[in-house]
Amino acid sequence: MKNIIICILFLCTTKNYAQQIKVYYEPIQGGGYTVFANNNELCPVSIKLSFKLTNLRATKGNNIIFVVPPKSNKFLLTDVVRVKKNKKDKISYNYTFNYGDHHLKTYDRNYDYFLPYEKETAYKVHQGYNGSFSHENENALDFTMPVGSAIHAVRDGVIIKVIDKNSKHCGKKECMKYNNLIMVFHPDGTFAEYAHIKKSGAKVTVGDTIKKGQLIALSGNVGFSTGPHLHFVTFFQRLGSRETLKTKFLINDGKTKTFLIEKETYSRQY
Repeated sequence: MKNIIICILFLCTTKNYAQQIKVYYEPIQGGGYTVFANNNELCPVSIKLSFKLTNLRATKGNNIIFVVPPKSNKFLLTDVVRVKKNKKDKISYNYTFNYGDHHLKTYDRNYDYFLPYEKETAYKVHQGYNGSFSHENENALDFTMPVGSAIHAVRDGVIIKVIDKNSKHCGKKECMKYNNLIMVFHPDGTFAEYAHIKKSGAKVTVGDTIKKGQLIALSGNVGFSTGPHLHFVTFFQRLGSRETLKTKFLINDGKTKTFLIEKETYSRQY
């Protein structure tokens, strides 16, 4: 029996990601199987498990999405029990997976996000939430920054993905495959992505625990990009998509919190 692993979106474009997740089963004495998952990622992972069964029944149902905690080994997904004792059984399945808790609905809406750059600097929001060029139906922000500008963390979290090997760029979506980025998992279950960073510009590695305001990268002009800038987005990661989120940032001296507006310049003095 061959299990099929189907990776969703660009998050599964490397072999390393697929190797971090494993779904497998062990026989139960007297007939049937117990299905387990290993998750070696530093964040929860959602797995949709689809069975094809003969004389067997999955006790938790078919086509169910399970959430496996980070760094989990032999996490119980479901039992598959024999229907009729004297008949042969057969089990096969496929599964899809992605970062995050697919079912998560709540998060810290009142969190005080730092601007993603260093103290005593100011940058313009070139493209805002639902921007017309590349942010259609996406709550993302583009900050115009010269190549090599310091990028600082907007909040605490754990680094779960770093790509900074690329140098190519163009203004077409086909260049998304060259995006350099840092992805962070936050304590409330949300994620943040800092994209288009400079080649070899990451100042953190996977597994690092970071603090708000910490230097994490240098900005660049890499991937799907028409000019030097930082693309920043906060989101829920669903199994097959992202739910991007609007966030309020502390501006000026840090006493005012607001949603950022396209074409406006924002200073960080705190």
